[in-house]
Amino acid sequence: MNESQNMKAMPDYSALSHILAFQYVHENLVTSGQPSSDELALIAQAGFKVVINLALTDASNVLVGEDRRVLELGMDYINLPLLFDRPSYTQALRVLDLLKSLHQQKVWLHCALNMRVSSLMYIYRVHHLMMDEVDAKIFLDQIWTPNAEWSDIIQQLEKHYLGHFQTD
Repeated sequence: MNESQNMKAMPDYSALSHILAFQYVHENLVTSGQPSSDELALIAQAGFKVVINLALTDASNVLVGEDRRVLELGMDYINLPLLFDRPSYTQALRVLDLLKSLHQQKVWLHCALNMRVSSLMYIYRVHHLMMDEVDAKIFLDQIWTPNAEWSDIIQQLEKHYLGHFQTD
């Protein structure tokens, strides 16, 4: 099989690319900031099966009733909130493990502004997709430069995936 036969064509997500802080990860994983109700309908029309939200229900741009809207559109809804100012290492690891278990389903992963998500996607790209760290950092930098709390979570996750993480 030659290289062109082995490569999957990137889906056309042009109708979705306007969603706040949109980032394509791979054919089964896209991330963003908070989608609107109408954008959730577009996400469902594009064939996504699962929406994972890492934002809290009191985020400044929360979509009230997002869970109901997603379910009514025929998708599964998972809310795994991460505190922005005090992110939990175990909760972050849980999100990455969940993504690994859902790798064959089309997943839309979001938070309020894609800052929490992009931090985890850096680790996902490097340790699950085997992307070069420099290339993965480019995607992270498109969204933000992680603050001290998120830089610490990224370091803890890197140690975990490198097999050096020790619990206290």
